[in-house]
Amino acid sequence: MKDKNLPIDRSKHVIYTKKAKECVQELLRRYYDEKTAAELWEKTQLKYAEFLEDEPALSGVKMTVSIYDPILIFAWYAIVPDKPPLEEIQQDVYDCFMSGFDKLGKVFDLNRKFDNRLANRVFKKTSDLREKEIKEFPASFRMGSYSYDKEEGVVRYCFTQCPNAEFAKRHHMESVLPVMCNCDHFAMQKLHATLIREGTCVTSDSCDYCIVGDKSPLAAEYELVKNEDGLLLSVRNLRHE
Repeated sequence: MKDKNLPIDRSKHVIYTKKAKECVQELLRRYYDEKTAAELWEKTQLKYAEFLEDEPALSGVKMTVSIYDPILIFAWYAIVPDKPPLEEIQQDVYDCFMSGFDKLGKVFDLNRKFDNRLANRVFKKTSDLREKEIKEFPASFRMGSYSYDKEEGVVRYCFTQCPNAEFAKRHHMESVLPVMCNCDHFAMQKLHATLIREGTCVTSDSCDYCIVGDKSPLAAEYELVKNEDGLLLSVRNLRHE
């Protein structure tokens, strides 16, 4: 089915990106023969459209890719009869959502003060955008707080509401969400940084971000631990207690 023919209310929602489409189609071809993959792709498209029927209208937000591409991943996983281990597709999902950080990492190093402060400006603009959008789109990303320690190079902020987490909870697909959330850790690693995250909007009351250069003493105080659902969380090292 052509994307333009999908039964979606375009006044409320947008279609997934070409990159997300290619990602899911590649996953289908990896696990199934050509005919089956094509059939499952159409079912995935229809599931995507079905999911959107009861979703809040968010087509007006600036960064729709961070909302609608994940729904396509959820639709794919809901449709495929043989659920592959999510660890097997982690790199595919990262390449779909975050591959731009691979190139950025060749230029930026958040251990350098100039790069760290420049990154802070980018994060702050994103924070300001989210705070502005939530007034018009209450179901979008809701920021909790933001701060920057320019001397130590520590960026801190959090989300108290995440559309991806809310979608997962509504459809009882919380176990699929980590394959998307974990991409944040890998993206920061590409920038020679460490993301310290002790909770998400599924595991706690907020999704916290503490970003430092990977040579920062603060980074050494934590280690990444995977929980039972495959979600990467930062746990304080016992030797730093």
